[in-house]
Amino acid sequence: MRAIEEMDLWVLQEEQRALVEMIERTSLGMTRGANWLISEFGPDGPIMRDRDVSYCHKVTWGLFEDGRLEEAWRVLDWLEANAKQGVGQYYCPEEPAFNREMQRVYRFLTFGKVAEALRHPGIANDETREEVCSYLHETGGCFGHPEDPALRVHLNPLVTSFFTEWALPAGLDEAARKSGDFLVMMTELNETHMQAEPGRFYYLYDAAKGKLVTEPPDGQAVNCLVDTVGTQQHFYFMGCSMAALADLYLAGHGRQYLKAAKKLADFTERCNPEGLRWPSYCKVGWGAAELYAATGHPCHRIMAANTSDITFLGAQTKAGGWESMHYPLTDEGSWRTVVYDGRGLTPKRGELPEDDSWAWLSGHEITGEFLGEMGRTLKVFKAALGHVERRIARLATWGDA
Repeated sequence: MRAIEEMDLWVLQEEQRALVEMIERTSLGMTRGANWLISEFGPDGPIMRDRDVSYCHKVTWGLFEDGRLEEAWRVLDWLEANAKQGVGQYYCPEEPAFNREMQRVYRFLTFGKVAEALRHPGIANDETREEVCSYLHETGGCFGHPEDPALRVHLNPLVTSFFTEWALPAGLDEAARKSGDFLVMMTELNETHMQAEPGRFYYLYDAAKGKLVTEPPDGQAVNCLVDTVGTQQHFYFMGCSMAALADLYLAGHGRQYLKAAKKLADFTERCNPEGLRWPSYCKVGWGAAELYAATGHPCHRIMAANTSDITFLGAQTKAGGWESMHYPLTDEGSWRTVVYDGRGLTPKRGELPEDDSWAWLSGHEITGEFLGEMGRTLKVFKAALGHVERRIARLATWGDA
């Protein structure tokens, strides 16, 4: 946090005030969210009752980040006992295809990183690590599915950055750096696109052709790029990349990762601020927080705090969780009519017209993810507050002298 060491006393006091306020609000929001998730454990709720990994994979992350380790371990035990189909393969055959196939590797990496942190023996073991490492392309991009040809051709930063976040606690530094190098490459390939007006970040890499996918099929731009104009986009591609790159730097793996993370943050700052009200902005808060941990720069703290205030706390329901999401699959469709503001007005499952333009993500999944990202933000804010307060004390001592 070099920037904090360069702040004068007035700026430090402003940073202290902002951090104290955010820590208090974020802590309360996390407690409410974790309590709601635990209340939704089976048999009364769908977590560990319904045979769908999507009710569990992000829940483990959220509970882990809130310190509910016993409950997170219970969910990992359930996944190992009920969803394991092979080494590194976790799904239930009766799940919707979008959950079971499209998110196959991504879901494992989400709860796999928690299993590595907790050293869960059924999931965090050498056999599983070897299998998951086989999903890396020679470029360092991670396949979205171990066999599906379509998900082995188009590589993207989401699955790759989650691979990085899994590899780091697994102690697989070489694999983590390789995946990080892919994220650096994606940032460099996008540099001229990001600097344009309007700016664009193309997030699909065609492994067969060795280039970015910059010409989306009709009606599929949402599945190819994020621009600086739209408000309902997959902003998370920049956020998770920022997080993984910053974490690689913080783990001592080189300044090239920090440099790429900063470029992504600069691009994200140019995006339409109304995007903060869209659930997919969530990972930007996580990425900005990890970048703040690396730089101590107020602009990165502000980006993380805005996400916490608007995307997270501004949309939290009275029950403590977050609304289900109708996840966009095409540029237009009934999903465009949905507003996420925590007031309970979001259409419930089955209420939105089925027009093949969206896939349903449960509120349990969204809540688990938001808690995971808020938890990372909270840890960074607490560490930064300690740094700021020590710096203030030193300046005060020097002033007395």
